[in-house]
Amino acid sequence: MKKTGWGILGAVAAFTGYAYWSTKHLTCTNYEIVSDKIPAEWDGASFVQLSDLHSASFGLYNNPLLSMVNELAPDAVFLTGDILDGDESPVVAMALVRKLAKAFPTFYVSGNHEGRSAFYEDFKADMEAHQVTVLENERYFLKKNDAAIMIAGVMDPRFSKEDWLAADLPKSEWEKEALTASLDEATYHLSPDYFTILLAHRPEFWPLYQAYPVDVVLSGHAHGGQFRFPLTEGLFAPGQGFLPKWTAGIHRAGQKALIVSRGLGNATIIPRLFNDPEVIQITLKAKKES
Repeated sequence: MKKTGWGILGAVAAFTGYAYWSTKHLTCTNYEIVSDKIPAEWDGASFVQLSDLHSASFGLYNNPLLSMVNELAPDAVFLTGDILDGDESPVVAMALVRKLAKAFPTFYVSGNHEGRSAFYEDFKADMEAHQVTVLENERYFLKKNDAAIMIAGVMDPRFSKEDWLAADLPKSEWEKEALTASLDEATYHLSPDYFTILLAHRPEFWPLYQAYPVDVVLSGHAHGGQFRFPLTEGLFAPGQGFLPKWTAGIHRAGQKALIVSRGLGNATIIPRLFNDPEVIQITLKAKKES
């Protein structure tokens, strides 16, 4: 009986140790995007996507995370929301973003946690002071040797909560209405001839994004489904509920693609299981004419 008790305690301790280790074990996932809309000058270019930091630290001063990004040497870094964690101190996030922006062109869109953070305006001002491009329902020409691709970005619907609550709509409806207005603004008169990457925090609106002239959507928010089991998209995701559809990986619809980051940090006391923090590398390939 005593041996059984010690065995159970040992198993619990081992599982707890693994659960903690896995929250700090950074992984890198690579995706290749092939399109005849990608200019030859951008063939082979790469980007890094970071999402859902939630003010977390990976080692001293986030040096392991920064080292991984530096080794990937991206043409730009895309931050797809929830870099802050609600009203937690923004200091860790500010320090990381400053260091990223010093080394690489850096683009940012908000997540729902920024939408309810008392520190968002300070965080935004600090990013802009350090040359981060903050996209709030707008777009940016990213050029290489005069050949441009488009980077568009939308604010999280959480920023519109008060307006849409006044309209007395259900949560899912006001979020969709708010995001539709943001997408309309960000893509207004956007030529479909440009290869366009859309930064949008929430993957559950993938069917909505497909209606716009964008080629690749980069999202986060779903935290990989929190508990990841084989052959599933995880157990639960905000905005999608149990057994969600879009929590990680690449999802395609015709010529369009959605890439969902599992994210880096955690916004709940429930641990991430079998769900290592993720850095994403995206490589562009210009499709040659046959």
